[in-house]
Amino acid sequence: MKPITCLHALSIVLAAQLSAVAGPKIGVLLKDRDLFWAEVEKGVIEAGKAADAELSIKAPSVPKMVSLQLKLMSALELEQMDALVIGPLGKAEDFREPISRLIAKGVKIVALEAPLPEGLANTFCGYNQKAMAEAAAKLFANHIQDGDEVSMLRSNAINSMSTREKAVLAAMKELRPKSTVYFDVMSGIEKGDEYNQAVLLLERHPGVKALITAASVESLTMIKALKEKKMAGKVLHFGFGTGLPAEVVEAIENGVTQVWIAQQPKMFGVRGVEAAVALVAGKPVPPVIDVDYCVVTKENLHDPKIQALRR
Repeated sequence: MKPITCLHALSIVLAAQLSAVAGPKIGVLLKDRDLFWAEVEKGVIEAGKAADAELSIKAPSVPKMVSLQLKLMSALELEQMDALVIGPLGKAEDFREPISRLIAKGVKIVALEAPLPEGLANTFCGYNQKAMAEAAAKLFANHIQDGDEVSMLRSNAINSMSTREKAVLAAMKELRPKSTVYFDVMSGIEKGDEYNQAVLLLERHPGVKALITAASVESLTMIKALKEKKMAGKVLHFGFGTGLPAEVVEAIENGVTQVWIAQQPKMFGVRGVEAAVALVAGKPVPPVIDVDYCVVTKENLHDPKIQALRR
């Protein structure tokens, strides 16, 4: 047997020490890489670098591709990981079997933006959709009279009406019970159809005093439609969206949009990876981690905190 030299022994010790201090291996499965989730990925990479974590990031190339995300989930299962950070598409129940297998291996699970079935995630990182929607609805209600007609351009959600949309409608029913809220128009199934659907809503309901768009694509599209149809200020617009794009700043300054609920998706990635790292290290992590959002109006548009959201 070849004797172990001092140099060889030292290399073995150093290798063991490096292995012991190496960052965690974290698998990340996003919904896509469009708008919101592209920002989430930036946060994932930033937090991963800070924690010296080894990241394996996967996402469907096309939005709302449930079947593709499940295939990517299967691919991640074959990799060695200490934790999985996942934003599940479609029915969360579809992920029960693969995630249960990972849990059995000791993998920690962090759910992003959409919760997993009870018992499948160590923590959920996301918005309090109900609180956010109710805050927006209260602002919305303050800008209209009870009895006014209002409308919502709905997202083409996979699972029927989104939690946010339901919460907005419920709050409006309570705050303005005599108002009629139309929610019969959805953005297009195919990318690029959103503009025609926004115009359809405006033409189908010419008497609306105000409207809500509950997601980035619909909000930016409605801004374009209101400008091109010369309806800026004639119809009040409340939008939800990612960060603070230049076109939204312009829309607020020119009275096209009155309120913008600015989401901070990058923080999903940061908080999600931070939670995964803490779980792997055996540190306590709360079952729910709330992500902040900002309400932007003409009055606070130029506040440094708000301007920091620009992208």
